[in-house]
Amino acid sequence: MQNSETKICQNCKELFTIEPDDFSFYEKLNVPPPTFCPDCRQQRRLAWRNDIILSSRNCTLCNKPIVSIYAPDSGMTAYCQKCWWGDGWEPKEYRQDYDPSKSFFEQFIELQRRVPALTMVNDNEIRSINSEYTHDFSLGKNCYMTFVAWKLEDCLYNYYAINCKEVVDALYSMGDCELTYETVYTEKCYGCKYVYYSGLLSNCSFVYDCRDCTDCFMCVGLRHKRYCFKNKQYTKEEYEKILEEYRLDTYSGVERAKEEFKSIYYSSPRRFASLRNCVNCTGDGLTNSKNSKFCFNVQRLENDKWVENSDGPIDSYDLSTGGESSFCYEGITTDNSYHVRFAIFTWKSSEVDYADGCHSSKYLFGCCGLKKAEYCILNKQYTKEKYEKLRTRIIEDMNARPYVDKKGNEYKYGEFFPAELSYFRYNESAAQDYFPLKKDEVKERGWQWQDHFQMTTGKETMKMEDIPESINDTPDSITNAVLACVECGRNYKIVPAELKFYRKVKIPLPRHCFYCRHRARFALSNLHKLWHRNCMCNSQMTNSIEQMAYRNTAEHPHGNGACPNEFETSYAPYRPEIVYCEQCYQAEVV
Repeated sequence: MQNSETKICQNCKELFTIEPDDFSFYEKLNVPPPTFCPDCRQQRRLAWRNDIILSSRNCTLCNKPIVSIYAPDSGMTAYCQKCWWGDGWEPKEYRQDYDPSKSFFEQFIELQRRVPALTMVNDNEIRSINSEYTHDFSLGKNCYMTFVAWKLEDCLYNYYAINCKEVVDALYSMGDCELTYETVYTEKCYGCKYVYYSGLLSNCSFVYDCRDCTDCFMCVGLRHKRYCFKNKQYTKEEYEKILEEYRLDTYSGVERAKEEFKSIYYSSPRRFASLRNCVNCTGDGLTNSKNSKFCFNVQRLENDKWVENSDGPIDSYDLSTGGESSFCYEGITTDNSYHVRFAIFTWKSSEVDYADGCHSSKYLFGCCGLKKAEYCILNKQYTKEKYEKLRTRIIEDMNARPYVDKKGNEYKYGEFFPAELSYFRYNESAAQDYFPLKKDEVKERGWQWQDHFQMTTGKETMKMEDIPESINDTPDSITNAVLACVECGRNYKIVPAELKFYRKVKIPLPRHCFYCRHRARFALSNLHKLWHRNCMCNSQMTNSIEQMAYRNTAEHPHGNGACPNEFETSYAPYRPEIVYCEQCYQAEVV
């Protein structure tokens, strides 16, 4: 087995290490070792991913008005669901001959811009019902403005949700949640609202890091409790009286609770990482996994590295979302695929390199939009023998005459698509969420920037002060009103299904648009990156008043001094949270 090797990232010039097991993986997939470090590889991939920024345009085929992840000026041809999945066009008609005088990436981008793309990637009217306004979505019913999700019913305004029903405004709803609102990292919750990093809850509000609890309010770190308020035990009657006094059916009542909960949220220690039923894993938000490193928000991992927002990948590296992939590398949503390398939204496929929007196919190189195809290069059909011969030649040409981006980075075979060629502007893409940059910084790198997002402002028909304080006083006619976000000014509306949900769970109408609500939830999550840190238990190294104010409630093995334990955590040193090792954290859990 080859020894570990330290390399200099050709993009950021920082050092990174390729371990012996990494070399083994690259050999199995017959790809060269990376020349970009893990962070730069992730940033490059995410520059090709737009999860929630939507635009209005027309279907290029039927001219029907549609909502799309591709802006009208993106250069992309976009078809509505019915047209794209229909028989009215043939992707192979856009075929190109390979031109050895031009770089492969230039030829691929030319093809990519011509071949029609799905306006939003979902299976509406195929395996989903009434879920047109969703993206990276499958197997759902009656869902709206929900992204990176599958197996949902009656859900609205969610990002990354699995197997849920009647869930609204959730970030990372990891499974089996029902009737929940405004949640972050939850599972198996019922009838809960304003719940964070918790599971197995029923009828709880404003709680953090609680499990197997019922009827708890303003609590943190509880286990197996009922009728608790601010971590104190009450009788059923006392608890219900407290809850009634807060008037959570009113906007002012919710705002009061938010302010009180904020200090509780940040003043309580948290576990360095959420690794439940995991063996030999690093990262955060992992469950039922083994032998996987640097992974985030994934279930059922096995022998993976640098995988995020996925379910069931095996023996795969560098994936940004995907379900049940095996031996896949550098991909975006390569669901149910095997030996797929450098691909975007390519499902149920195998032995594929450099593809976008291909499904149920095998032996493709540089193809877009193909379905049930094999032995194609740049969407042109070949025999098996000619395909293999031309594929070998293209790889040789890519290595001999690589594409060079504006920064001078070389793109030989084995590199994902250059970020500067993306059909998304940087601030439209998911890269801006995890690697935020200013316009001048983006331009310096040779990437694109969007100055004008599609949105409506100044068209509101109702002032915020005229919205009823309580959901109980909100009329049906509110769905006809145009509102204005109190933060960004964007106009938005309350859809009928949304109003029905708010009434059912007895919460007031939101005063912020979906995008601002999503950003606020996202700020409570961590970046997909690890820092080496010391346990903060009894440490004088603090970033906030809340950290200095916390006092342990139990004796710890290290006594009164600072805990000596170290760990890898996704909590950056500059964040305000108090971060404990597993030992100290368990001592504090009630």
